[in-house]
Amino acid sequence: MISIFEKDSLFRSFSASFAPALFGVALFLVCIFLSSAAYCYDKANLKNTKFIANVRESASLKAPVVWVLSPAESFLVGKEKGGWFGVYPASSDLSENPVGYISKKIVIPAAQGNPVVDWGDVRYVGKKLDYRAKRSSKSAVAGTLDEGSKIKVGFLRGGWYAIFKADKPVISESDALGFVTKSSIDLKSDDARVRYAVRRVSVIQKPVATSKAVGVLNPGHRAQVGKEKGGMYALYRIDTIVKKDTPVWGYAWGPFLAAYPKNLEKKKMAGIDTRKAELAAALEKKEVAIQERTTSLAAMDEAMEEVLSAPIVTSTMYSEAVLNVRSQPNAKSLIVDKLEVGQAVLVGPVQGKWFPIYKSGATSEGEAKIIGYVYKAYMTTVPPEKAKKDKPKKARIAGGPDDVPIKITSKKMTFSENKNRITFSGDVKVVRLEVTLTSDTLTAHLRAGGDSLKDTQDKIKKIVANGRVKVVMNNRKGSCDTLTYVVADSIIYMKGDAKLKDGPNLVQGELIKFYLKDNRSEVVGGSKPVEAIFYTPSNVSP
Repeated sequence: MISIFEKDSLFRSFSASFAPALFGVALFLVCIFLSSAAYCYDKANLKNTKFIANVRESASLKAPVVWVLSPAESFLVGKEKGGWFGVYPASSDLSENPVGYISKKIVIPAAQGNPVVDWGDVRYVGKKLDYRAKRSSKSAVAGTLDEGSKIKVGFLRGGWYAIFKADKPVISESDALGFVTKSSIDLKSDDARVRYAVRRVSVIQKPVATSKAVGVLNPGHRAQVGKEKGGMYALYRIDTIVKKDTPVWGYAWGPFLAAYPKNLEKKKMAGIDTRKAELAAALEKKEVAIQERTTSLAAMDEAMEEVLSAPIVTSTMYSEAVLNVRSQPNAKSLIVDKLEVGQAVLVGPVQGKWFPIYKSGATSEGEAKIIGYVYKAYMTTVPPEKAKKDKPKKARIAGGPDDVPIKITSKKMTFSENKNRITFSGDVKVVRLEVTLTSDTLTAHLRAGGDSLKDTQDKIKKIVANGRVKVVMNNRKGSCDTLTYVVADSIIYMKGDAKLKDGPNLVQGELIKFYLKDNRSEVVGGSKPVEAIFYTPSNVSP
């Protein structure tokens, strides 16, 4: 921006005697300092406006608009005449014709430091265009602008613009590359889909001058435009796919937006149009898929209706244990009834591991009703009387599981059906034949499967005793922190300060293994590495 000085201030600090002698020197220095300007204007001649204002071709409100001024940009004015100022670039010596005229009513003195008006607005060239050396079609061609070129235009006179390089501020018409007609540059297209900012313009939230800004369009930046309201256009970002319900980005003043040439717009928007076509095709494909799915579901419903209306094939089965009847085919559902051993029920086709139970005589069309579900592993087609008759007698072994029960006493017992285990706690005592076991707690881990406590003894995988464990087996006495009995292997593991006394003999260690089948024990670890094996009489029962 050109610096501004007041002529009178150059002389106030000098005495009257020195002023005449130094006048020429001071004027010479000032003119050198302002060598880029042709005229040393008075700061009082710089003006600006509080709002957007039109510059007209002549001093009349009816005259055509040749320029639009943005608020708070400084410009030079000549002498006021008839309520109008002639408007000049800040570098002018006021000897040339003014850019135009502005009403005195909307002009105010420029504030210190206000930027000087950039007299060029950005334009895009839609087609190859020659520019002339003067404002005349008969003038020589000074150069050519290619399609899509970005330039600045200004100083509109007689229907001709002076054109300038797009990347530099326009200060004086003398810097012009040449001249082009207004009609070849200014596109008037009300249905323009894309517009661009001819100068920096704020994007505001609502089409009201006092609305807050939500963005900025710099000179040459493009946006999609919607409806015009009160001189403002609704804007959408250039890469947005605009639909009926697409939210508006903001609003900008129409005078600062120019229509983008159609041929350039077509190239710019080709990608977006292709994407719109892809989305439309995807939407159509989705609608077809939905229709096909609807038709398929209708066919499935019809087939299901046929299945549901068909007579249900049922059979009579018998419960092999006291069995829970559940509301749903899973072990966590509500228990709604119980079956006694040998009870006959009417069941339908198996569902996974469960049989649905039907009310007797209610399986004809329209009368079928499931009253619950039972676990199929405990159901049989053989009546109880026949099963007893056909079942071979099991050879009994003296001291075996058929004759010798396990007696367990404790203060509390907990059965967890989901975890398949039974827990005893509080002064636990287990007695079977000559074996007595005491502990704080004892947990029997059961094999998975089934929905009944029938034959619990046969389903035990292992027994784990914890806390002050003591065991007596005939003449043997042992103690440890944890005792584990693995049923399948017939092995007892005594762990944690384990001790085993057999008559006068005593062994101890971190772990003692007792093999019931072989009647032998094995000690691992201790104060010293040790391994001891003891053979016991064969008539000692586990």
